[in-house]
Amino acid sequence: MKPWERWLQYGANFLVVGTGLIYAFMRYFLTPVDEWAVINHPWQPHVQHLHVLAAPLLVFACGLIWHRHVAGRVGAKEPRRERSGPGLAAAFLPMIASGYLLQTTSAAGWRQTWLALHLVTSGLWIALFATHFLRWRVARALEWPRLAVAKRATRAVASRFSASGRSRS
Repeated sequence: MKPWERWLQYGANFLVVGTGLIYAFMRYFLTPVDEWAVINHPWQPHVQHLHVLAAPLLVFACGLIWHRHVAGRVGAKEPRRERSGPGLAAAFLPMIASGYLLQTTSAAGWRQTWLALHLVTSGLWIALFATHFLRWRVARALEWPRLAVAKRATRAVASRFSASGRSRS
């Protein structure tokens, strides 16, 4: 994955997960000041709108990396290093579909169904994405000293070649 794709993925996840968690907290854990209030916090509709508007950015970011990062690894002969990746791929479609269906359904029974599916798959997405991200960061941190040693060795060999007047080609 290219660095800009990675940062787009992280930014989209941060926006969608952050607004989703804040909205869920406002909706389910705050109590309204007025007994006749429709919302629990004055910012609740704004956070919900930001969540709904940021979700297509996450869909775009996932679609952007799907071919190289996800589909290319399905059915690969080498063993998978990441166990969280297939879970993310499996949770993605139901999370997105239930989010959109939740916004468009008016029947109370279906609305509760889509809400439950969205909450479960979103919780799964958050846990798996955090695992996927942290495992990548830890692996990269452990790889860094080896890369630094390899870079120093490459420079040393290159300087020997240039000092002796020989070319590497």
